[in-house]
Amino acid sequence: MTEELKNIVKVACIYATSIIGAGFASGQEIMQFFSNYSNGGFYGIMLAGFMFAVLGSIVLRKIHTERIRNYEEFLYPTFGWRVGWVINVSVTVFMLCMFCVMLAGSGNVLSDWLGLPYVYAALIMGLICLGLIMTNIRGIVTLSTFITPLLVGGIIIAGVAVFFFSNTQVFLASEQLRFVSRNWIVSSLLYVSYNSIPAIVMMCGLLPYLKTRRTATVGGLAGGMILCLTALIIHTVICSLYPVAMDKELPMLAILSSFSSSAGSLYSIVLWLAMLVSAVTTGFCFADRISASVKLDRRVAVMLTCLAAVPLSTLGFSRLISLIYPIFGYLGLFMIIVLLVQKIAQLQHWRRSDT
Repeated sequence: MTEELKNIVKVACIYATSIIGAGFASGQEIMQFFSNYSNGGFYGIMLAGFMFAVLGSIVLRKIHTERIRNYEEFLYPTFGWRVGWVINVSVTVFMLCMFCVMLAGSGNVLSDWLGLPYVYAALIMGLICLGLIMTNIRGIVTLSTFITPLLVGGIIIAGVAVFFFSNTQVFLASEQLRFVSRNWIVSSLLYVSYNSIPAIVMMCGLLPYLKTRRTATVGGLAGGMILCLTALIIHTVICSLYPVAMDKELPMLAILSSFSSSAGSLYSIVLWLAMLVSAVTTGFCFADRISASVKLDRRVAVMLTCLAAVPLSTLGFSRLISLIYPIFGYLGLFMIIVLLVQKIAQLQHWRRSDT
């Protein structure tokens, strides 16, 4: 494997795992934003996958071209000082919220495994995240590169197992969906928008791996394709057995556990890994933002982040997703629009220069 191909794989993996977290792999996000719209959810996922691929390539190429080393160097030249400051504060708050969501989900799984009260399980997860976040960006990239194939492989195997061994047909239960509407386009836009916030923050630290323009472009496109494929599989599984998944904190785990306890146990490992890597990435981003903003030692910022997130995570996994994500979706949508407008203006400038 060439050095460029290795970097493409690393970039695609860190991009994908900044989004494939507790809400994604558990099916909670996919159910709330796509599967509740029945067949419209399929088109919504295709649209979201396309937008993720385009967004990833645009942001990564911008980072490569302008040699952006951190989030501030990306934020303020793009949005200006005043708007950039508001976005910076909002993104920092969102990173903490995301970290709490990941701790809530992973705490649920660990609590089931060990038979511990949720608070103790969340505390254990906080300590694990503390150790991993201390490894800095290179350690997180290594973790993501190792775990992403396991996540994607686990989701694919789960989808194939349900498809071949279930007595139902895909979308057989779609008439029982409670929130079928034609707003899947808006839902898809919001989904990409709020997920763009942690993704952009994480991508701003990938300059050491963006040796060429092609690495940036292909890495972004590949990350979008990974997200689209895995989301489609989860959506298909949920729609085929929607009555089992509805009202569950962890829909995919509930579906697989309905087949056999072994299948549920195996997927809980996949789910826990997804939560772990997403918790580490969002926790790293938040601690990095805090240490840079208030001139606090980074190790102290990491410890305070993990300590504060544990009690906040007790609000509940699905409740945190339904309350927090749509609100920040509008902020992410604004960021995407500005990036697209700048890209279009840049292309027009290049055309004028050529004529």
